[in-house]
Amino acid sequence: MSIKAAVAGAVLVCVALAPVVIAAEGIEGVWEFKSQTQARTSKATMTISKNAEGKLAGIWSGQRGESTLSDISFENGVLKFTQTASFGGQEIKTTYEAKVEGTKLTGKGHGQFGEVPFEGTLQGEAKTGADAVVGEWSITVNMPARENIEKLTITKNADGTFAGKWEGRRGESKITNLKFEGGKLSFMRTMDFGGRISETEFSGTVEGDKITGKFSSERGDRDANATRVGAEEKKAETGKAESPKGAEPNKPK
Repeated sequence: MSIKAAVAGAVLVCVALAPVVIAAEGIEGVWEFKSQTQARTSKATMTISKNAEGKLAGIWSGQRGESTLSDISFENGVLKFTQTASFGGQEIKTTYEAKVEGTKLTGKGHGQFGEVPFEGTLQGEAKTGADAVVGEWSITVNMPARENIEKLTITKNADGTFAGKWEGRRGESKITNLKFEGGKLSFMRTMDFGGRISETEFSGTVEGDKITGKFSSERGDRDANATRVGAEEKKAETGKAESPKGAEPNKPK
């Protein structure tokens, strides 16, 4: 084979592979879904990222809770995946296929209840690495008669594991077995009330500067949602920076 032919062949291979590479990078992020049927409008959030093996992984958050997506593929601008929901003790599978154009996608879902058209909009970058969970969080725990707003600080150790510190109205709690993988955060919180030990397990999903989850114990479940400390201030400052100059109210002459 001549050098010219070899170069031409290499170029063709690169061209053939390029759409797949670009597609994989373009699909990662947080997508807001909306589907419309005759009975109602349904909304959900889908987060797509790459796992440790470099393969696409996804998390679905909808009206029936959260689930992990499977069979995700994205090639030539077409996204395909399967979403499995649990309802009444039964698993309901829906396969999705959509055409992606920039930050928009449109397609149809196929399940046991028929075919449902849907559309989606990219909301922001998927943050599923260490930076997505490391930092200070203001966390609100819903109690029977009140809301407790407390502070959770997460750091990363030299060996790649995570550590947590909880500061609340009753002092500090011990955080153990803290894990963060694929956008999912979990840990054990141990509280000491005058010598009485109480343990609760947290599980939630990290999406940008928000954490949505719950604490589970023998007494039941309690919703617990968090916001990254400083996120609102940063958003406000960004809004000021983007405001056009000279946008002052009209002054009377």
